[in-house]
Amino acid sequence: MTFLIGLLLLADPAALAAFLDQAVQKGDIPGAVVLVQKDGKVVFSKAVGLADRETKRPMRLDDIFMMASSSKPLAATAILTLVDRKKLSLDDSVSKFFPAFASKSTVRQLLSHTSGIFGNTPETAGLKLIRNFDVPLAKAIDEVIRQPLAYEPGTRYSYGGASFCVAGRIAEILTGEQFDVFIERVLFRPLGMKETVYLSNQDLSPRIPKIYKRDGAEWVSIPAVMDRPTRRGPRPSGFILVPGGIYSTGADLLRFAQLHLDGGGKLLSRTLVREMQQKQTGTLKENYGLGWQLLRNGAFGHGGAYGTYLYVDPANHAAAVILTQTTGAGKFNEAARKQVQLFLSAQPESVTGRQN
Repeated sequence: MTFLIGLLLLADPAALAAFLDQAVQKGDIPGAVVLVQKDGKVVFSKAVGLADRETKRPMRLDDIFMMASSSKPLAATAILTLVDRKKLSLDDSVSKFFPAFASKSTVRQLLSHTSGIFGNTPETAGLKLIRNFDVPLAKAIDEVIRQPLAYEPGTRYSYGGASFCVAGRIAEILTGEQFDVFIERVLFRPLGMKETVYLSNQDLSPRIPKIYKRDGAEWVSIPAVMDRPTRRGPRPSGFILVPGGIYSTGADLLRFAQLHLDGGGKLLSRTLVREMQQKQTGTLKENYGLGWQLLRNGAFGHGGAYGTYLYVDPANHAAAVILTQTTGAGKFNEAARKQVQLFLSAQPESVTGRQN
């Protein structure tokens, strides 16, 4: 009986809200936005803490977040629409599109960090090729494919962004569209993700929380990797960081998560949605699908370097977005995800909550 009472308490939105308030009070994060959706309906939403510590602007539910690597599932989903349309195969060789690429790496390996292309660590000279935001993706990839392989394809898992950039460039070659235009057409627009972009002519900085890192006991504001000195947020043009350059809102991200809960809807076949959720790393210890980090009990998600986390829980037909703009937020995101899991596993159908 005591256990049941505990579960019911956890199902109370106030308990999850209290966890978030305490995280800010303890200094784990400057602020966050968390939304939870079940059966297609938002059952919890809360903005907590500050988006800008210097001006004391509070975090807001409709703030726009720099997603960093939480962009990967979105990019992979868009690329896989080309597989459904028979324009691409997951087992196509990368050299089919880049004859200068001297390897048997496949598109599947590009999207699962096993292609042999250099990862984010250790930092190499090649990494600079996907950090120069003044050149187009096509020019950057022409150089990436000429870099020596870091390992034999399929023998290691090397997490990074270059392989996804190569996959994004393949999409450009096949469609004749810049990647941001392509993903807008096949994913963002059909899902109604009106506030999700790679590039923008608008100054979105008033809606984008500052990114902070810890420096001892202090929070220090830092730029995103693509920020210009004069303005935060998406650039109007230039290099598209396919696996890490998306800006989005909690509401838009829930629309994307629901696509995967619904088996792909009209945008992606159920077969490919399932393939994304299957381990693609063979006998290697890392559990990674196609753009998704695979979790226990059939759940999956993806985090980003600036503190974002997208979580999908098919067993509960639920999803959550945990959005901060904080480096080193891994422990908070893990704790928040566990709190969300407890909330979902104990939640009666009638429980809903909006916390502001």
